[in-house]
Amino acid sequence: MKKTKYILTAALAAIALTSCEDFLTKTPETNLSTSSFFRTEADLEMWTNKFYSDILPTPESLVGTYADDLMASELNTLQKGTRTASSKSWSEAKVNSSGYIETNGTFTPLMNINYFLANSSKCSDAAVREQYNGVAYFFRAYFYFEMVLKYGDMPWYDYVIGSGDTESLNKPRDPRGYVMMKVLEDCDKAYERLPEAWGSGAVYHVSKDAAMALKARAALFEGTFRKYHAGSAYVPTDEETYDGVTVSSTWFLEQAAKAAETVIGKRSLYTDNTMGIASKATNASYREYFVLENAETNETILSRGYNTDLLVRHGLQFTMKNKKFSATQRFVNHYLQSNGQPVQNKDGWETMGYYDQFQARDPRMAQTLHGPSYVAIDGSAHEDLSWERMISGYRIIKFISNADHENATTSTSDYPLFRYAEVLLNYAEAKAELGTLTDADVAKTIDVIRGRVGMPKMGTVPTVEDPLMKEYYPNAKGTQLAAILEVRRERTVELCFEGFRQWDLLRWKEGKWLVPASTDGFQGIYVASAGEYDLDKDGRADLCLYNGTAPSTTAPSSNTMELAGNWSLSASGHLTYYAAEAYEWNEDRDYLWPIPADQRQITGGALSQNPGWEDGVGL
Repeated sequence: MKKTKYILTAALAAIALTSCEDFLTKTPETNLSTSSFFRTEADLEMWTNKFYSDILPTPESLVGTYADDLMASELNTLQKGTRTASSKSWSEAKVNSSGYIETNGTFTPLMNINYFLANSSKCSDAAVREQYNGVAYFFRAYFYFEMVLKYGDMPWYDYVIGSGDTESLNKPRDPRGYVMMKVLEDCDKAYERLPEAWGSGAVYHVSKDAAMALKARAALFEGTFRKYHAGSAYVPTDEETYDGVTVSSTWFLEQAAKAAETVIGKRSLYTDNTMGIASKATNASYREYFVLENAETNETILSRGYNTDLLVRHGLQFTMKNKKFSATQRFVNHYLQSNGQPVQNKDGWETMGYYDQFQARDPRMAQTLHGPSYVAIDGSAHEDLSWERMISGYRIIKFISNADHENATTSTSDYPLFRYAEVLLNYAEAKAELGTLTDADVAKTIDVIRGRVGMPKMGTVPTVEDPLMKEYYPNAKGTQLAAILEVRRERTVELCFEGFRQWDLLRWKEGKWLVPASTDGFQGIYVASAGEYDLDKDGRADLCLYNGTAPSTTAPSSNTMELAGNWSLSASGHLTYYAAEAYEWNEDRDYLWPIPADQRQITGGALSQNPGWEDGVGL
């Protein structure tokens, strides 16, 4: 049974809703007596605890961020090209009996954060007040970073807006460079005020390291987005000056490296294997880390906590099974051989079947995907492949725990939102994009990550570009291009299925790989032709593919499939899904989401629309 204390209490979860409010207008003052609240640490804790549940993403939303590495039983709206300007409104908000505005509208978390910062001064204990202000600054930075990810330019509000303040309510969008500068400023404010750790349940609360991890993540995103989109409608000018600060791709990348460096050396990667997962001769710490019931506290900087006693659970494993989360061959090709050489250096690599793909590869591959020697998390028995759980032949096992987690909302494993490995990769990438990565930088970042699983060190800054990585990332550029490509490989492998890949492709200007039409469908294992296959070479048929009439086969019925509908074989002989999807990526539109049309109408057109989107507002 889990013994950690989750950050939300049952009382907070049960608060009732009372009245509706308009977008960014009325404050909670009518429902809450500010003379009696915000006075004690308990008041401040109660208010800021809601930020965690209202703003931080869920495991399902992160792992389910489909990209070119992951296919599922359905595509998302970005991949299908079905996003519209009327699909989501920003305008709803509700106030509960404690005066807290519930998160039914996009901007309601921001309203609660700014309201808190405007009233926390009522607490006479300055030290306590400043700590919780640090929490608020962290979450305002997180909120705005998430908004810029989707919408680019955004109106920046760092104050409570009165219902009669029409000027603020109808203000135009601020440039993304300005907003992201303010995001980094809020990260700094959070760092100055937050403790190193909170004591009990520290890993579930934001800290100084969390503030710098967020700053590194946000600055890296903006720095690379500006570098690869400069001169486009998304970023017309790379260099812009606000409040005496000149921001640019270089400035943001430097900020990312400095923030990450603040954390580097203070933490370590998880290397235990207390569960004894998989082969006893192989350190399976990477696989074990993602199924821990109680979040590990060295690598994990911030975690979502789940607990049976408080009925706080998630349904990630259930979702992965029912949506058949599967890896693509494009993703698998990122894994190096166990000797540190690229997979394409191996003879016959393009026609390697399922079994051979897993031989002599980076150990993370078999700890992330269902391989021929796969055993359940408890090590009880080998499980054969089942197409009831996947599409491509590469079933994702990262985050898969035991059978107790199999049903809807029964998972209690904690979920890391910020971890040390990401900080190391953010630092390495920022330095490579700047052209300043050194051998010492490689030693304290990439080599540390590879060392966890016993992979050979990179050792020195690479100077020879990997042709396959260059094919996969044709827009990559820089004086250290070979290093950029290798850091991208390492990031793809280490952080896979944690919600990063979609955003990475968008910031790198490689968005076209998100849609199946760019690759003639998402491709899985190599099978060459219809027929019966013993994929794991255990003497039993695992798969039967056929055209027309189903043949007699000893393969399980769930693994006997007609090559029709979404299923097909590619010209290269790979099992392929979504090959018929015809949507083509629009470089001039698809890197941002549209501004909701109703919000443009409400503000009389003060909110401009993003490039390429038509909403019929006519303003």
